[in-house]
Amino acid sequence: MIREGLIVFLTLLSSCTEEGKAGYAPPPEYQTLQRPNFKGALFQFEFDDDQFLALSQHQGGANKGVTVFRDGDSEPVIFEERIHSQRDLQIWTFSQKGTKPEHILSYLRAPEVIIGERIFILNRGKKLAASVMAEPSSEQFRYTFKTDESFAAAGMSGSPIFQPRTGAVIGVLQTANHRTKATIGGFELLKMK
Repeated sequence: MIREGLIVFLTLLSSCTEEGKAGYAPPPEYQTLQRPNFKGALFQFEFDDDQFLALSQHQGGANKGVTVFRDGDSEPVIFEERIHSQRDLQIWTFSQKGTKPEHILSYLRAPEVIIGERIFILNRGKKLAASVMAEPSSEQFRYTFKTDESFAAAGMSGSPIFQPRTGAVIGVLQTANHRTKATIGGFELLKMK
């Protein structure tokens, strides 16, 4: 137990200095996608020169032809085909005219997560800092994180989890311990092949 605590402390200490290291990517200014009466958020990411939408399964309502919008943008993003599913996340192809580079997050194959490392939850232009606390247990499939400050979690399922160490999205937000004052949550690691 003491050894595990020391490992987490040393990892947190090293992650605090990551911002000064080459290769550390600050979280981008990013707007998640929303739609009226939809329980959560979605995001766009790029992988193998293609672009996709990611969201949680438990949000429901993901069907071909569904239209979503980015805050302040009148150009719709339309679901085309679901191409990947995991326990509680799904990936869709989409169509949109004039997609801008700042609307797309990067994704790297086979992301790795280090206990204690810094991550950011991106939602509606906000960047919520957190630290990874635990890997999934045998019956659990989500990583656990703790935020630096409490946040309103209601409607944030499906938000991207950004990893500064790689400059890429690594997962999809799925759970939190409180609707309005969350400090602990969970995300599923995105495992595109």
